[in-house]
Amino acid sequence: MSSKIIGLDYRPALVNGEGIGRATRELVRALVELTGDETDHVNLELFGWTLAASKFNTSELGLGAGPCVTANLHRLRIPSRLTKLVLPILGGADGVLGASSPGAIFHHTQPNRLPIRFARQTTMLWDAIYLDEKGQPGGPWVELATAMSMSESARKAAKDSDLILTPTDFVRNDLIQKLGLAPSKVVTVGLGCDHLPQPDLSVFHTRPPFVLTVCRVDPRKNHIAMLRAFERIVNENLPHHWIVAGPEGWRSDEFGRALENSPAKERVHWLREVPEDELVELYATCDAFLFASHAEGFGLPPLEAMHFGRAVVASNTTCLPEVLGDAFVPVEPTSEEAIFEGLFKVLTRPAFAADLRAKAVKQAAKHTWREAAKRHLFAWEQSPSVRT
Repeated sequence: MSSKIIGLDYRPALVNGEGIGRATRELVRALVELTGDETDHVNLELFGWTLAASKFNTSELGLGAGPCVTANLHRLRIPSRLTKLVLPILGGADGVLGASSPGAIFHHTQPNRLPIRFARQTTMLWDAIYLDEKGQPGGPWVELATAMSMSESARKAAKDSDLILTPTDFVRNDLIQKLGLAPSKVVTVGLGCDHLPQPDLSVFHTRPPFVLTVCRVDPRKNHIAMLRAFERIVNENLPHHWIVAGPEGWRSDEFGRALENSPAKERVHWLREVPEDELVELYATCDAFLFASHAEGFGLPPLEAMHFGRAVVASNTTCLPEVLGDAFVPVEPTSEEAIFEGLFKVLTRPAFAADLRAKAVKQAAKHTWREAAKRHLFAWEQSPSVRT
């Protein structure tokens, strides 16, 4: 089999430290590390046109030539509005990257898709939380204007793409139902959680015992209900603090007001920006990880906590049982009582928490970026566009 050419939208990897940015960086890093036993030769042509400066250096991005996969970054510092004007003239992003060769494919990593003229296309759709049960834009977790824009992008992706990739079977089934997609067109490829290094705990900061939550603050993530549950933890005279690590999101001011008026506010620490080395330390030393989100497409933070052998209390909804298996305490996110009881159980029953931590490590080991990279390649290879 001759070399395959795969174009990929790499813009999120350069400028986004969360979610899609993290997943894009780690996917490419894992692809470059694949060996000859796992793939034939692939040229990854990475589209990185964005005016914003990269937040990551070359070593952090993991670019270059591996045993069988070569990642070439195409970087032009121009505003996105100019990109949209220039690319159609040049023949689309695939033309710029040389991905218009016979058999080439272009993979979109985010809803803000690039114009493609020649190559066949695949698109990752991360979730369907912007669609209601009837498949219409709306629902409580996304602002209506945003939901309408995301819905339009998803439907265009479904129309233009040969394959839709998803992180979980839950999202796959949700998209099939809400967008009316043919099951054969939607493939689950998964994500990994083995990207964060184990810290040197001999030099970590001394902190009081604490519960950790890592995610952007918005209503979907359910911080106010978690706050109420934590207030009850304080009322039970447990010594724990609660560290919330995550930036401000849509309607985050509601949590800010609740926190300001909380009787436990002196024990709650909202860290809006956390360097990765400090985040790793927080993961590795927390007494419990709390994640009572209402809806997720994958739920990477609780899986990252499991990677560090932490006891996780998380919602029993959407994709989380699929991803976390039997290695967490499932709670109903609409019940402050259930959130409190799950957290209290982990914090007050050492033997139970120890058993949970052992299960967590085994569950996290099932989700590697190497496996996700192989599943991406397998999906691309099933398309007639990349058979050579």
